[in-house]
Amino acid sequence: MKPKVRISPGQMFILLILARIMHTMVFHSEDFSAGTFMMPTLLVTTLIEAALSLPALILIDSGSDIIAELSHGSRRLYTFLRALYSLYFLYIATGTVKYIAEFMRSEFQRVISPVAVIVILALAAAYCAHLGIEALARAGTVVFWIFIALFVSMASVSEGTFHPENLTPITGNDFPAILDYAVRDLSSSWWLPMLVVLGVHLNSSKDGAKKAAAGYLITKLVMLEVLVLLIILVLGRFSDILGYPLLSLGAYARTVFVRSFNAVNMFVWCMNAVLVCGVYLFIATGGVKNGKRTFSAMIVTIVAAIFAYRANSDFNGEVAILIKTAGILLLGVILPLVLMIERGVRRCVKSLQ
Repeated sequence: MKPKVRISPGQMFILLILARIMHTMVFHSEDFSAGTFMMPTLLVTTLIEAALSLPALILIDSGSDIIAELSHGSRRLYTFLRALYSLYFLYIATGTVKYIAEFMRSEFQRVISPVAVIVILALAAAYCAHLGIEALARAGTVVFWIFIALFVSMASVSEGTFHPENLTPITGNDFPAILDYAVRDLSSSWWLPMLVVLGVHLNSSKDGAKKAAAGYLITKLVMLEVLVLLIILVLGRFSDILGYPLLSLGAYARTVFVRSFNAVNMFVWCMNAVLVCGVYLFIATGGVKNGKRTFSAMIVTIVAAIFAYRANSDFNGEVAILIKTAGILLLGVILPLVLMIERGVRRCVKSLQ
């Protein structure tokens, strides 16, 4: 049975791109270096994402509930598949909350404790999740345009000096860095399993899923290419030792408003974190408004995030990249592909009868 509450392709696009923006905001890696090689790599990885998304897009636009159809009426199988998506997005939510807590500790350590940040953020996200997908989509539209306004303002009033010499030619020595960045970028493509779960909430617009995906991929490519170019031209190799390159770009702003970029970032990042984590918790509850499930997902996120923070778990390390990539491939690519193959086999069998 299709959910009664539906969202438009434009709203779906916003939820997907906000999740990617959130990842960009909190990304931090001590051994990561920015360079010219990132720009063509981004184009290639975006094309790969487009190809990987085709099975899910075709099925969703044909009106399929992918998880339900894969279950073939088996309640146990349906519960198992739903649990896989729930666990995966609880993991993503935990990493997001943990990194927001680290950001607050780094930039505002005298304001609030990291544990309090985790609890408050998870509570707010759970409340948003309980309101449902339509409320999340409407709030997401506001958050998205606030971020765009902030990003454009930061870029247009930057006082930083551009250094064209930072755009060095790509050589064979860059191949390890290219491969590393490609893997990192593809491991952040959890918009694919998001689309599988949330696709049932799309309205009946023609090619709605394809429109949402196209909007996401184009916006992601343009946004990241511009961000990378700014980081290379303004920060250069200095970006290698910065905790948050996006935050550091604000230090070159000419206006009083943007010179307070740390505080502005805290506000925008926290708004986006609440909304995006709300979407993750909504998915973890099975895509339904259920108070008990939402409460349970919130408790799991709080406990896991506090443990991850205390243990200094690295959600951008090799193990985390493996987990995230495996989840993307299984939940966002392989399962939809299996259903497409099943459909093809059934059509062949019927044609032979």
